[in-house]
Amino acid sequence: MEKNRPQELAEALFAVVDLETTGIDPARDRIVQMAAVVVNGLGEIVESFDTVVRPEFPEQYEHGAEHVHGISREMVEQHGMPLRAALSRIWSISEGRVFTAHNARFDIGFLEAESDRVGMSRRVTDYVDTLALARHLDSARARKHSLEALCAHYGIERERAHEARSDATATAQVLMHLLDELGVESPGQLSGLSGE
Repeated sequence: MEKNRPQELAEALFAVVDLETTGIDPARDRIVQMAAVVVNGLGEIVESFDTVVRPEFPEQYEHGAEHVHGISREMVEQHGMPLRAALSRIWSISEGRVFTAHNARFDIGFLEAESDRVGMSRRVTDYVDTLALARHLDSARARKHSLEALCAHYGIERERAHEARSDATATAQVLMHLLDELGVESPGQLSGLSGE
């Protein structure tokens, strides 16, 4: 997306994160895939990471939601990066960047719970939530704000829904549209808009 954006925003780096999990409860369920796509304020991808994840405590892990994300137990066991290594990579790629996600509290809840399980105790203290930004723009709730609905609204094609890298890339593209619609000139302006 070619846009003239203020230099401070153009040079900002957003770590757009997406997770696929076995369910919706961070206390019980596990991450089975994660991705981070780092984009600058012009929407250009400057770094990326994605992997299937193998939980470190198999006895506490019940595979689920395969019908949603298509990740089988065999994929997790045979090809998954160990949880601690995957978390280290995702925290590293997010360091010093603006942590961004669609429905961010879901992803943050899982990242923090999984980090606690392996003794990493990391926290996201500041973030941008594209769901909250979209709702801010549509305070009358005249349209849906799911990632799928926003992609359709902005004409964004996803390679595959509920695949972490594809969803993170789509979220990054949605973010660029939202920045334009909100008239954002610096990342600092976003902090007050994401706390929904």
